[in-house]
Amino acid sequence: MTGREAVWNVDFLLPADQGENRPLPEYVRNVRERLRLAYAVVQEALQRSAEAASTWCNRKVKPHEFSVRDKLRVFYPRRFRGRTPKWQNLFENTGTILARFNDATYVVKMDRGGVKKIFHTDKFKLIQ
Repeated sequence: MTGREAVWNVDFLLPADQGENRPLPEYVRNVRERLRLAYAVVQEALQRSAEAASTWCNRKVKPHEFSVRDKLRVFYPRRFRGRTPKWQNLFENTGTILARFNDATYVVKMDRGGVKKIFHTDKFKLIQ
């Protein structure tokens, strides 16, 4: 705004350029090195952020083990107009497990309509 070049946080982390005139190949090499360094700083920050988010999200997760052909109720958070959410049954749909992809993902065939869908284990309640 006042004719000065903006200074960003990354400018404090990277080495300052002396501003002297250099030949083009050397300038390009310098810019590429600075970009590589900035990329590494960003990758490290993103990795730390992803680990923190994962820890926060998984802090209350309880491992569930389901087997093929188990009958279960599937979470379906549909809200009906004119009804209070407190009295709605959010596990109304039922289904049968057809296959297991990994520890947390299953293929379920819904009883209503016979549609096959992929769900995460936190969307299930086993029918006893």
